[in-house]
Amino acid sequence: MRAVLAMIGRMVLVLFHVFMLTACTPGQYVLVDAMLPGDQSVAPPSPRFSQLVRDDAPALQVGIEALDVAGVMRRDAIRDGFETWISQDSATVTLAQGMLVATRGFGGDLMGSDVSMSAALVKDVRAGQATRFHSFLGGNDQVETRSYICTVSSRGWRSLRIGDAAFDTRLMQEDCGNPDQTFINLYWVDPASGDIVQSRQWAGSFIGPLALRMVPK
Repeated sequence: MRAVLAMIGRMVLVLFHVFMLTACTPGQYVLVDAMLPGDQSVAPPSPRFSQLVRDDAPALQVGIEALDVAGVMRRDAIRDGFETWISQDSATVTLAQGMLVATRGFGGDLMGSDVSMSAALVKDVRAGQATRFHSFLGGNDQVETRSYICTVSSRGWRSLRIGDAAFDTRLMQEDCGNPDQTFINLYWVDPASGDIVQSRQWAGSFIGPLALRMVPK
């Protein structure tokens, strides 16, 4: 229990850090540190990212918990219910109804996943068990698929304020594991809409957890 409470506390701090980093002048969304491991310099935004900023595309605040780096991604595309968000250095995350299903450009990427059972429980704020499947890019560029048994439970009501917007959310916890790996995901869900307002979602053993928060218009 203490470990989970500490995790929630770290998540709040990461998201606060993300929010403060991205509170720039209107239309200015610059990564203060590199989003990715390796080169820690700040690269100029890609032309695609710059165009999305000019178009005022929806924004997603993202933090890499293990590296204590954060930035803003912009929504690049929506296809068949999958939303792809791109960073200024062209890394991407793909979400389905707010659930993380893929990453690109991080290394050890989550190539794809089936999280439909978990999503049904989380978005309906229901407790229960689910199975999820992740495919990762492993050694020699081989894709490895792993399954996880997950238990979804509610941790009660949480009030959130993001900018000028206030949300009354239910905090849903998802404990997942297999014989080799375990992880915990956290979701702050608006019960009225089923929207995941913010979350902490595991992206694999290489990247670790990502902190994600929607930016209200």
